[in-house]
Amino acid sequence: MKMKRLAAAGMAALMVMTTTAGAVTVRAEAEEPVTLKFWTFQAGEEATYLEKFVQEWNDTHDSVKVEQTVVNQSDYITTLIPTAYANGEAPDVLFVEPATFKKYAGKGMLADLSPYYTEELKADILPSALEASTYDGKQMALPYEMETLGLFYNIDMLEEAGVEPPQTWDELYEAAKKLTTDDVYGLVLPVEKTGYTLFNFWPFVWMAGADILNEDDSQCLVDSEEMATALDYWGRFYQEGLSPSSLQIGPYDIGNVGTGMAAMQVSGTYVINAAESTYGDVNIGVVPLPHPEGKESITVAGGQRLAVNAQSEHVKEAAEFIFWLFGDEDTTRLTEWTTKAKFAYPARQSVIDGNKDIFEEGLRKTFTEFYGTAKPEPSYSAEVTDALSDMLQGVMFGGSTGAEAAAAAKETIDSALN
Repeated sequence: MKMKRLAAAGMAALMVMTTTAGAVTVRAEAEEPVTLKFWTFQAGEEATYLEKFVQEWNDTHDSVKVEQTVVNQSDYITTLIPTAYANGEAPDVLFVEPATFKKYAGKGMLADLSPYYTEELKADILPSALEASTYDGKQMALPYEMETLGLFYNIDMLEEAGVEPPQTWDELYEAAKKLTTDDVYGLVLPVEKTGYTLFNFWPFVWMAGADILNEDDSQCLVDSEEMATALDYWGRFYQEGLSPSSLQIGPYDIGNVGTGMAAMQVSGTYVINAAESTYGDVNIGVVPLPHPEGKESITVAGGQRLAVNAQSEHVKEAAEFIFWLFGDEDTTRLTEWTTKAKFAYPARQSVIDGNKDIFEEGLRKTFTEFYGTAKPEPSYSAEVTDALSDMLQGVMFGGSTGAEAAAAAKETIDSALN
């Protein structure tokens, strides 16, 4: 009996040890941090600040870690995210822009972030930015920056050629002709079939008096004389060799003007820091986008937004990360992003109000002066966006007239609407 009691006691002890070991294993597994995949494509100071923010998060959060991977910007938009999502391998945190927002949201790629918005945050975000991040009545992204376009130029090149900074479309065309040489292009515009090229084209559409769809998005309006005018104007810069058909430096990089490859470039607020630091020895100026004779200049307000992959196993943690990043009560990171990493208008009024002096410095002052002419970057379905991109590429490199390209786009869009 004594042996039996000892055996029973031994078995009980073994069970306790096993159970305890199991508990230790469970606790160890529970303490393993969640890892969020975050693909970024920014360069220069923007990359430096994003790395800093990610490191700050990882240093202050034990249970959730962010794994940052740097990829190519054009690839991110055109192939990486769509392919990765189709394969169930997309990152947890996504960058979206107006050209991709409805496309992603319409395909169910974005998680609903409405539960993570506080009333105070919604009240602080500019109404147009908040509306542009809403789909089917839900907040599907967090807006944080508003970028506008202007015409940058090499002051010395224009002065040497006897060219005044252009104010009208005719003046821009004549200036580009006069400034184009065997070594220098008169004007850099984007070339790729991407949302960024459309982003640059929108102000020319609006200044020509054209539009894409009617108010309820039921009728296509691209087949108009106004659209043909905008297309023909845009296309002639490429057709006549005044703008390059390929770029060694991205169209969103002021290096095109900074290195002397081009005399003028349509670009945005996001290049100001590089213009003043990287190319600080180059005399660079900026003016509002030239306009048709007798009309007013119009620019576009766009910018990236942060969203969460709907396929993510860690939607809550990913949402907490992006709202900590740019939606927090502490606006230090958003302020640094929009005033130091780059220059952009923050999507939150409190940041603008708290840094008014910065928006009056150097090249920023010019943008602040015409910021009121900005219209929000529109967002259309994937089918409409693809048709518009093809329309633009047609006049740039396909030999189409504006009227021909617009008619082809209308046929495609009508099929998508019906």
